[in-house]
Order: sequence, then C-alpha cells, then structure tokens
Amino acid sequence: MRQVAQLAGVSVQTVSNHVNGRHQYMAEGTRQRVADAMRELGYYPNLTARGLRSSETRTLGFLVLDQHARFLADPLTDLVLAGIGDVARDSDYGILIQSSRPTEPPDRLVTPLLQSRVDGAFLLLSGERSVREAHIARAAEITSEFLVFDEPINDPKIMSVRAADREGGRELASHLIGRGHERIAFVGAAVPWAVVEQRFAGFKDAIRAHGLELDPELVKMEAGWEPHSALPIAQGLLSMQDRPTAIMCSTDLLALATIHAARGLGFKVPEQVAVSGFDDFQFAHFASPALTTVRIPAYDMGREAARMLIAHLDTSEGPPAGAEQLEFPIEVVIRESA
Repeated sequence: MRQVAQLAGVSVQTVSNHVNGRHQYMAEGTRQRVADAMRELGYYPNLTARGLRSSETRTLGFLVLDQHARFLADPLTDLVLAGIGDVARDSDYGILIQSSRPTEPPDRLVTPLLQSRVDGAFLLLSGERSVREAHIARAAEITSEFLVFDEPINDPKIMSVRAADREGGRELASHLIGRGHERIAFVGAAVPWAVVEQRFAGFKDAIRAHGLELDPELVKMEAGWEPHSALPIAQGLLSMQDRPTAIMCSTDLLALATIHAARGLGFKVPEQVAVSGFDDFQFAHFASPALTTVRIPAYDMGREAARMLIAHLDTSEGPPAGAEQLEFPIEVVIRESA
C-alpha cells in the first residue's frame, strides 16, 4: 500500500480510503491516480481477509422472486439492474444475483443474507401478496440493510423505491375514456406483481370515477412477461360479440403483441381498437403505430435505490435518521396507438 501511495503521490490513508470504497474523501483525479498506480504495481487487496476483519463483503445482493425461466431478460428488470450496476461499479461494490420461485420458502431467496455473503440486498418480488410479504418479513428478521422495489411499504424502517404506477393506470385509463372508449379491456400477468396490481387498481379507479361499469369478461390476468403470451388473449377479446374498443396492457411488450394480433384479425389501430402499454421502453416510440404508454423511470429507480442502500451501509457517515421510501413520478406519453 505504501508503494501505491508513493507512485500515486498520495498518502497511505488515501490509498486505504480508495481500497475501502471511501471515495467521498478524494477528488476524482486522485481516485484515478490511485487506481492507475494499483494496476501498474499489480496490487490487489485481499478482499476475503479484509472481509474477515471488517465483516464487509463489498457485495450487494439482487434477490429476484420470479417463476419464469428467463426472468433476467424482462426489460424492466434489466433497466433496474443496470441502474444498480452503474452505481455499484462506481462505489466498488459487486453484485450477487439470487433467484427463487414464489412456491419456494423465503429462506431460499434470502440465502445470501443468511450466509453473510452480501452487505445488503435489493428485493424484487412476484407472487401472491402474502408470499411477497413473507419474504420481506424474513429479510427484516435477518438485517435492516435491504431495499424493496415496487411494493407500497408501511414499515418506516424498510427502504423502498417504486413508481406511481396506480396514478399511471388511472391517468392512462382516463385518457382512453376521454377518447370515447367505454368498453376497455385490461391485459396483465398471470403471476401477481406489485406493479401490475397497482396499474390495475388505477384502471379501476378511472372506470369508477367516470361512472362506467367494469366488465369482468374484459379483465384478462393470464399473460406472462413475453409478448407472445398476449396473442391468444388479444385474439379472444377481439373475437367477442361485444368486443372492447380499447385494450390497456400492463406492459409495452404485451401491447405490441396485442397490436400484432389486432392487425392479424383485420382491425385498424387505433381507428377500430386503441391499444396502450406501460413502461415506455425505447422501442415504444418506434413501433407502428407509435405506442401510447406510461413512462416508468426504471433505470433512475435502480440508480437511486443503489445510492440509498450504499449510503445506509456507509458506516463512516452513519445510518440515516429513518428509512427512505421514494415514489418516482410517472408520465403518460400519448402517441398514435391510442
């Protein structure tokens, strides 16, 4: 460490700060000089030994409860993880990904916390609400160093980050109603997710607020996250004798498949059936017709979640006075499809 300090022209304490991730004490240029000197000298600190001394692993857990085989391929999960990864990289933290299915006991998902393989963790959960709550409760029994995505959290000791999904569902449904649609279908996932529950709740809020009746035949919670899962659902809806004139999908991927199904049946979008999505993935603007949707800042949510958890872990600054529970605003993006 002394040789690194001499080569970089800094103190040994500055090198120690860099090795231990205390970058708030140094300028970016200083940090870069220390990193360059370490590479030149081939100096890599023994993280295992350091972990034994300090009880730190410099690793964050990304714990995902999802039954799908390709759960990390979901674009929303990908964006959240990208935001976490950027902040973790800049803070010299690694990321450990652990997955489990809603049918498995909570200890399977929180194994990295039980084995002290991570300093803190993010929870992204699917399954029935009682299942999700059981996983949150189990994590809370082990540590306070975790953050939950998407769930409305009432416990002031638990950190959380989510978007205003219910507001987004309400505003998007109100837009469709304002365009004259009264028979509006809702297509969502078969496996419960907090975001879909909230989007559907907002949809129902708008239906009630405008004095319309919710037809249970138009609510189809049967999809996966993959686009093809929406094809038979959309085909069934559009083949009804009293078909919907608008279909509100819980994700952009399902909305694209719905547009494809509508065209396959000879319907014009939006002239004969309006279709909307949710998330505003990059491709939504380039769809044909361009997709009306709700913008969710998933990447920014991941970045802020990582900042919050790492700040909570930074003992040099001390823990925050109370857990942060952030709700990101949404934006309804009106395009051609609805």
